[in-house]
Amino acid sequence: MLDVGVGILNIVMVITTMWIVNRFWGSFYEKKKRSIYILSAWVLLCTFQLISQNNNGDINIAMTIINTILIYIVAICGYKCKGKEKYFLLIIFCAVWALVEIFTFFLLNSIHINQENQQTIGIVISKLLMLILVYIVSMVWDKKYSEYKINNFYLYLLFIPIGSIFIAVNQFYSQSNKFLSAVAISILLLFNVVIFEIYIKMNEIFAYEKEKTVHAQQLDIMSYTILEQKKIMENFYEEKHNLINELIVLKGGIENGNKENAIKNLNKIINSCNYVETVSNSGNSTIDAIINFKYAIAKEYGIEVKLKIFIPEELPFQQNDLGIVIGNAIDNAIEAVKECKNKERFIEIAMGVKKEAWIMVIRNPYEHKIKRDRTGRILSTKKEEQGHGYGLKSIMRIADEYQGEVIMDDVNGIFSLSVILNFPEI
Repeated sequence: MLDVGVGILNIVMVITTMWIVNRFWGSFYEKKKRSIYILSAWVLLCTFQLISQNNNGDINIAMTIINTILIYIVAICGYKCKGKEKYFLLIIFCAVWALVEIFTFFLLNSIHINQENQQTIGIVISKLLMLILVYIVSMVWDKKYSEYKINNFYLYLLFIPIGSIFIAVNQFYSQSNKFLSAVAISILLLFNVVIFEIYIKMNEIFAYEKEKTVHAQQLDIMSYTILEQKKIMENFYEEKHNLINELIVLKGGIENGNKENAIKNLNKIINSCNYVETVSNSGNSTIDAIINFKYAIAKEYGIEVKLKIFIPEELPFQQNDLGIVIGNAIDNAIEAVKECKNKERFIEIAMGVKKEAWIMVIRNPYEHKIKRDRTGRILSTKKEEQGHGYGLKSIMRIADEYQGEVIMDDVNGIFSLSVILNFPEI
């Protein structure tokens, strides 16, 4: 029975180790797609950890080196980690884990527990402490580099592993049934892993749902904006058409010498004429409406808008999707350019169709520091980050829907955003 209990505990400790390694690398880097290489790396690490646990956790220099190499292989195969930063993180991770184990066994020497139990409880406590450290790193890193701000509720969850450490020590210190002690500690370890994982996943789900809500709100706002701009443009063209007829009448009145009536009608036309300045006349009502609307905003900040648009009057996309992509892209450009104090204020918008795909490129200068998350995606630089930063996410979401692509580049103080939407198959 004792061997069964120890076997269960060893398996649970290996699972805990896998969670710690996965959460640590996942805090800093984006996961790669599943492959045989990733699976093989995890199997190697898992097998080595099982062998290590079955040897009562005895660690020597050779096993430490092998363990470090396997953790590094997992990082290379399973995560998009580039540059020298991964080496620094690997050294810090392994060094901290070693220090935690040394510190744990140092404290346990002051407690009267036999050598066999001390070895087991030392490994369990060190894993619980690493659970705490990695969990805190994960939450702090997400809080720092994510638009969605995590509240401080996650700190209360730390009472669970702290309480678990006390229970674990008490189980072995009381010299109770060793089989039941091993099973109880196994349950405690799994309980901690599950609780932390559930909380992290709940945060991810909440952030995703919030993003979907913002996207839906953008759809409604963009739909309303496009309709309003279309009405304004339709009224403008209608007034323009009617104006021609009124001018013909005025011409006849002037030719007949009825100047007073002609002047009266001219003043009426001038007072009632609402001139709408337009820069985009591509023929596509949706694109013209949104660009002309954003142009009016850019003009208020003294921003010059340069256009190169060659598109058909009809495009096979939902007009709201086009509105969100173009509107958010220009909004981001305006936000960047209006803060420029030492550079020319301009926004270049190029748009066209090539090989069954709609392509838009927006270029603009910037002077602020570009902030990116762990995946390299650009984050909002606004002071009130809560509620911001969803523009690029919405653009990427729509690009994915049309099997397209979003490319961002910044060279010599010029930011470039390229969006490609493939035509849907009919």
